[in-house]
Parts: sequence; structure tokens; C-alpha cells
Amino acid sequence: MPSIPLADRAHIVLIGAGASIAAYDDWGKIGRPLPSMQNLVDLLNLRQSVSAAGYDPDSTGFEDLYDELATSGKNEDLLKLIEEQVHSYFSSLSLPAVPTIYDYLILSLREKDIIASFNWDPFLLQAYMRNEVVTKTHRPQIAFLHGNVSVGVCEKDRTSGVFGRACSKCGDRFVPSKLLYPIKSKNYTENLFIKNEWDRLQHVLSYGYYLSIFGYSAPKTDVEARELILQNWKKNSTLELGQVEIIDVKVQDQLEETWREFFVRQHYEINDSIFLSFLFRQPRRSCDAFSAATLMCTPWHNNPFPRFKLLNELQAWIAPLIDEEERHSDDGTAFTGEPLPPNIKAAS
Repeated sequence: MPSIPLADRAHIVLIGAGASIAAYDDWGKIGRPLPSMQNLVDLLNLRQSVSAAGYDPDSTGFEDLYDELATSGKNEDLLKLIEEQVHSYFSSLSLPAVPTIYDYLILSLREKDIIASFNWDPFLLQAYMRNEVVTKTHRPQIAFLHGNVSVGVCEKDRTSGVFGRACSKCGDRFVPSKLLYPIKSKNYTENLFIKNEWDRLQHVLSYGYYLSIFGYSAPKTDVEARELILQNWKKNSTLELGQVEIIDVKVQDQLEETWREFFVRQHYEINDSIFLSFLFRQPRRSCDAFSAATLMCTPWHNNPFPRFKLLNELQAWIAPLIDEEERHSDDGTAFTGEPLPPNIKAAS
């Protein structure tokens, strides 16, 4: 790979269940509640079926139950019911009309960057699609590392897209992507779609500059995922200069212990809100601003997101930054490093 200036390298954002919980809480908990592994059996009305199959819903965790069914080959009817109910419930979730953390997140990154999600809910893709009006081709890459209810695949043509739409090659409707459950053997190469999502993340990790981990706790059930991310992050040729940012409500000591292997000396930051993160203090310019501050000793003024009540206000505020990117792409005009005059002020 040719040498890439640090400012032009990728900002990588990993998101887990905590990101969706933070978004749900932030928008006022409008809509159906977000399931967790602890309440999934009851929320999906599976208690009676699970009990009838001889399992105790109170002592057998959802992931353990699914792992047993998937690996043993027993009770395929219950396995099919669980998969149908999971897909049905998560597919019914939707973003409210107001700007959400996911809208800010999509708009905070450029096409060189990537958001890699472990979540099944459709929020990230919904935000990605509804902000197309302003970002056009200037949106980050997205990858769904455990599959997603909003993504469909065409196995024949090895393509993927929004579930319910048609494959551009054969015209057949996309079928649901695999949702990865088994905890004892989460094989990231067995399913072609999952493998492709991981391949894209691993590629970007090898040359990324800034790594943000938002609401992902790297649980013991995801040990393979954590190792894959760590191995590729450590292969990064600019690791000594990079930065890791943890966005989580857990106590700092616990977060430092969980992610210590990812840090180089004191090159990390911990925040309990994404609105305090460097990513949201320097939207669309995080790598540029970090490079200026740490390598050239010319820190930029912060340009934090205001909070908006209407989505089109947020989109209008970000538009001057996108215009500046287009000038930069067309004729090499340098970024100013100064907050640009916004098109609209934050709602009071």
C-alpha cells in the first residue's frame, strides 16, 4: 500500500450494544424497547416455547441456549422460531424523526473512515440512508460484523444490500443476512457475507490512525472478535502515533483494564458520552485535527456538534464542511483548521 499521510488515514469506530442503548436513551426512549441478552427470551415471547423444550429460561442465558440448539442439532423447530422472532423484533425497530446519535455519527465521518457494528438493530443503516441527502458519496464505510436485520444478501451473485431490495445483477430479492449467535464457535470465515465484512474492517485497521470504541465491551463471548481486531490494529505501521478513544459509561479503571493491550503508552482518551469525544469535537476532521495537534504542535479550535431538534438543521450545519472537502478534492485547497460558519444555528 502506498504511503498515506496521517491526516488522510482512517478513523475507525467500533460500536456495540452500548451505542444503541446510549442513542435510545438520548432520544428519549421513543419507540419499542431495545432488547438485551438478559431479557430477550421474554421480550420475544419465547418463554413458553423454551420451557416446553426442557430448558429453564431463568438459568439458561440466551446465547447459551442458542449455542446448544445450533451445535447439537436438537429441536430445529425451536431454533427456527428463535431466529424468526429475533429477526422480526429487531426489524421492527426504527429511529425517531429527531436527530439521533447515529445521525451525528454518520455525519461526523468521511468516506475514508469506517463504522463497524456488532449490533443487529437497524439504526446505523437507517441513519446512513436518511442522511444521503446531504452526504451523497461523502459517507463512511459501514460493516456489520455479526450480521444485521436491515441487510440482505444474494448468495448466487455474492452481493449484499438493503433487505427487501433486489440484487442489481440477477434481480432476485435479497434474503436476510446471517445473524451470528453461537458463542463457543463464532466462525468469522464460514459465512461469506460475515467474512467480507470482517475483511473490510481488518484492511482499514492495518492503516487507520484513530480508533474509537463506542459502547462495545468486548465480552468473553466475543473473544475471537477482540483478538482479530487487536491483531490487525497491532500490525498498523503507524501504531506508535495513533490514538484510541473509549466511549463508555463504565468506570475508567475497568475500561483501562479491558482495552490496555490496544493502547500505546498514554495514547488514549476515555469519555462517558460521545458528545464529549474527539470525534464529535472535530466532526469530519478528527484525523486532520489530531495530526495537527500532535505532530505539528498547531492544535485546531474545537468545532463541536451543536444539539439540534430537527434533522435538516443538523444536515445544514454539516454542509459547509462537506463543501470544503469537495474543494479539497478538486484543487487541493487545504482545510482551514477553523470552525466554518454554519448554515444554521442550533435550536434553542
